Amino acid sequence: MSDIQASTRREQEAVKHIVATIFSAQNALRDLAPQQRWAGMGNLLGDYGEFVALSNYNLRKGPSGADGYDAITSEGLKVQIKANHSSSSIGFRGEADLLLVLKIESSAEWKELYYGPFKPVKDKASYSKRDNKYTIPVAKLQQIAKPKS
Repeated sequence: MSDIQASTRREQEAVKHIVATIFSAQNALRDLAPQQRWAGMGNLLGDYGEFVALSNYNLRKGPSGADGYDAITSEGLKVQIKANHSSSSIGFRGEADLLLVLKIESSAEWKELYYGPFKPVKDKASYSKRDNKYTIPVAKLQQIAKPKS
């Protein structure tokens, strides 16, 4: 392993540890004050999902403010990245070539729920005019992700 690879691996482990600590603190807050939701993790969760995706999928970060995508593949395809911790559905807006959805555990471990074409997911999603976004249940997303036999 090169020095750069070792350094990158150490950085990934350090970030993972910090995110796991934050999730642990959030759970402690829920125990201490259950009347509160303690669910304000959206931006942090999304940032961690992007970090994981960029670190593990050979993607480069898209331009700041890019409409509908977060990263770009080496072939120039636009990728929208979504991170999910506990929601039963995924919400998204805009257009991209590919969709990457990651499940983030409280330990900050992660697994891929879906990585594939954006269009079939959008076609199976529900649109909310009020929220101006599409949503798809995680279960339906996993069905789309399963290879057809």
